Amino acid sequence: MDENEPALFDLPERERPVTAGRRVRGRNRQTWARVVTAEVTILDAGALHEAAALVHEKAATIGLCVEPDIEGTEPGAPADLGAPEEQRLGRDAFDALGWLIWPTDGMEVLLETGALRVLSVDSEVVAKSADRGSATWTVTVKLLDIEELRRVAADSHPDEAGLIADSLEIAWRRAADPFAPLRSIPGILWRPGQVVTEHLPARAAGNC
Repeated sequence: MDENEPALFDLPERERPVTAGRRVRGRNRQTWARVVTAEVTILDAGALHEAAALVHEKAATIGLCVEPDIEGTEPGAPADLGAPEEQRLGRDAFDALGWLIWPTDGMEVLLETGALRVLSVDSEVVAKSADRGSATWTVTVKLLDIEELRRVAADSHPDEAGLIADSLEIAWRRAADPFAPLRSIPGILWRPGQVVTEHLPARAAGNC
């Protein structure tokens, strides 16, 4: 199958309903976090490596440090040469995938208009086999202009204006695609998982 052709695995599923419970509208100066998960299958490890190398080259050009945070790997640890070649390639490809996930992708308009400010980002890719794994990324933000966030959301989904006004979780989903970080990554198929949005009380969020 051509990786560029639509396939059942990478077509968006019917969106999962917002977590049951009382809807929270959100207020300016509150801190919120969004955690997104997806199941990923690697089709073309070479394409992932090329894309990751390009990102590293661009980052080095502007003086950024983009060391991948590979949990459980000691600095300078040798590759596992005893593993089969396809397993080593799979792990390397998932490492490359981790480099390519930018949790703030899709939030450009909200950042440009001052609707929110990003406080922190995090991502993790876990290989479950040579070519299948899961990706999780988190964005923590401070709300600066909740009405602007709702306006952006309602402009693209006017039929949901009422829901957007009543729920920060729905407004954020409609204003910024939670799965945007995966959509432009080459060489993979992916299936959307959970999207969890939660308000962080002042004590948990710190004094940001």
